[in-house]
Amino acid sequence: MEILMSSPTPAPPVDLEDPAFLAGDRSTTYQRLRDDTPVLRLGDGGREDWIVSRHADVQAIMRNPGGRMQPLGIDAPPWLVDGPALRRLRANMAQTDQPVHRQLRGLVAPLFTGRQAEQLRNEAAAAARRELDAARQDSGSFDAVADLAAQVPKGVLRQLIGMPEQDWAMLIETQLDFLMIFSPFPLDETQQARLNEVVSFYFTYFDDLLKNVTEPTELARRLLAAERDGDLTHDQVLSIMHTVLDAGFETTRTSISNAVELFATVPGLLDEIRADPDLIPGAVEEFLRARPPLHAHQRYLVEDYTALNGTTIPAGAHVLVLIGAANTDERVFPEPDRIDVRRENASRHMTFGGGLHHCLGAALARVQLQETVAELARRFQRIDIEGGPAERHPSLIFPSLAALRVRATESDR
Repeated sequence: MEILMSSPTPAPPVDLEDPAFLAGDRSTTYQRLRDDTPVLRLGDGGREDWIVSRHADVQAIMRNPGGRMQPLGIDAPPWLVDGPALRRLRANMAQTDQPVHRQLRGLVAPLFTGRQAEQLRNEAAAAARRELDAARQDSGSFDAVADLAAQVPKGVLRQLIGMPEQDWAMLIETQLDFLMIFSPFPLDETQQARLNEVVSFYFTYFDDLLKNVTEPTELARRLLAAERDGDLTHDQVLSIMHTVLDAGFETTRTSISNAVELFATVPGLLDEIRADPDLIPGAVEEFLRARPPLHAHQRYLVEDYTALNGTTIPAGAHVLVLIGAANTDERVFPEPDRIDVRRENASRHMTFGGGLHHCLGAALARVQLQETVAELARRFQRIDIEGGPAERHPSLIFPSLAALRVRATESDR
């Protein structure tokens, strides 16, 4: 998909589906977009498609209560054919608009407050210790993605969802395929068939789990009670259960993987945090800023929006907000490509979104990342990448690490 420029400032076209861009270092492209064409109109024809890259515009659009997750009068992308994936999207709390979104979010929000997250801190710390012990059982070498980052969320999510521990590997095996549901680009028939297969698996799994559970979690009790009272459909119940798994796993897995990569590639970073553990909360915000698990999000405008450069995006437009570009905007974050765990405004990142759709599990994600970073810094004096540069999944929205083989050297404790 090539981008047509909406300002007179010349800049090379940007292909958002180019594998070299998707799997590589995006910082140069992001800077060129911010500097030369911060508001662009996409040139496919049909609907009004736009892209914004500066922090101020990304923040304004994401916080705008008039921004929608779906086009006005439509509850799903027109290219998504009838099937499980369409049912899942229509019932998805994260993809619904008001007033449905407020109703769905209100049912589960009390379980994701900062206080609730703190009550799970001990479990998060225990999970980091447990999974690092298991990862290094045979040697000092391990895959930071599969052996650590993908395992840490298991304990917390078991308490929220109630799935048996032995089901974990099966549940996360197809998670990456599910993320196709958030694609800003139309899926072909093969992709849609795979997506429907994956969604059908999750619907069946959670349906069976809720039917057979003897001691439901608080989340399950709330959802089942709301269904009995007629406040939720069964699809909405299943969708929320899967949303908690999906969001709780993917964000945490990618953020922990990114943190390990930073420890392995930024000289002195591990030493700095080990010497002063009080830096950990700020370090986590800096990691979330510089290496966000989510690089883009979508909104549909209900009213015209005039960007800071004077370009007006018309009502009804589909807008792709580049979180990765906003988080490295030097207008907000001086020297944005430098990792600075003492950066005072790192928490101004847009990683968790904003407004009505601010990430519900942000506090819980922070707790898990803080405890894992703390354990890594306490335990290791050095982390090195083995086998060459790490590879990322070529996804515009979720460019997570595919694998990260590292060798960790124990510190003198």
